Amino acid sequence: MRLSVPVTLLALVLSIGAAAQSAATWTRGAAMPAGRSEIAAAALDGRIYVAGGMHPLGATAAFTAYRPAADEWQKLAPLPEAVHHLALAAADGRIYATGGYASFTFSADIRAAWAYDAAANQWSRIADMPGPRAAHAMAAIDGKVYVVGGTGPEPRALWVYDPGTDRWRADRAPLPTPREHLAAIALGGKLYVIGGRGHGHGNRATVEVYDPETDSWTQRASMANPRGGFAAAAVGARIHVTGGEAFDPYETFDSHEIYDPAADRWTPGPPLPTARHGLASAGLGGRWYVIGGATKAAMMTLVSLSDLVEIYTPGP
Repeated sequence: MRLSVPVTLLALVLSIGAAAQSAATWTRGAAMPAGRSEIAAAALDGRIYVAGGMHPLGATAAFTAYRPAADEWQKLAPLPEAVHHLALAAADGRIYATGGYASFTFSADIRAAWAYDAAANQWSRIADMPGPRAAHAMAAIDGKVYVVGGTGPEPRALWVYDPGTDRWRADRAPLPTPREHLAAIALGGKLYVIGGRGHGHGNRATVEVYDPETDSWTQRASMANPRGGFAAAAVGARIHVTGGEAFDPYETFDSHEIYDPAADRWTPGPPLPTARHGLASAGLGGRWYVIGGATKAAMMTLVSLSDLVEIYTPGP
């Protein structure tokens, strides 16, 4: 008889969790103006900005904004140069773009960084990064922009840009595990660096967290599924990841994982309706917007470009 109470409580907790999960939904928003992969996205002032990418003729300078409130897209001033595998972040009221590849040679030789002023619909050149980067990740914490991972001469270096001084710092503690096609999420004043691939190790499930106050890294619980070329974003107090690709065998992923930093625990979420990689995403207004990419892996990317916008609404 004494066991009945805890068993009942456990059943209740599990049923509540299952009900919340079942209440979560995926829906579809207005499609992008054109399908593209290896893009980057960032949210600012009620819009989600999507930059660059690959299309059948090479890199594109396309720059567009999605407004969820109206479910509509707007074409904006293009990037100053056509690139794919770039990174994007919002800070100090502007959108920042860095690095990428300019062609299908996949040579990481772009150090350029740019800032976009939405009011003027105009890009301006800012100080170059300390070195070239592509297939990297970028996020903003307390008004500063952090560049981490990717390909280039210094794949472990962590670079920090201060918009107030237009200067980069290159003296921060390096990323413990070098990787590219990764994700970086700012949450609670810390930088969560998730997954990725390359540097001779294939896809990774690794999660490492940088604390700017102590200039130090800690390792957290790994994802259930190693992945590279995926989408990730913070929605409320949790981090969501989905998509990605593998090469042996060639496949794209639809699995969805949700990370709770307070518990240091990953749980499965409802799968992405359309498996793809090279996609981008952003959290906005309590929802997660997963955009573009390609439904087939590797160079089959160019014959499977996606213009999809799939939107996840967490349960209560």
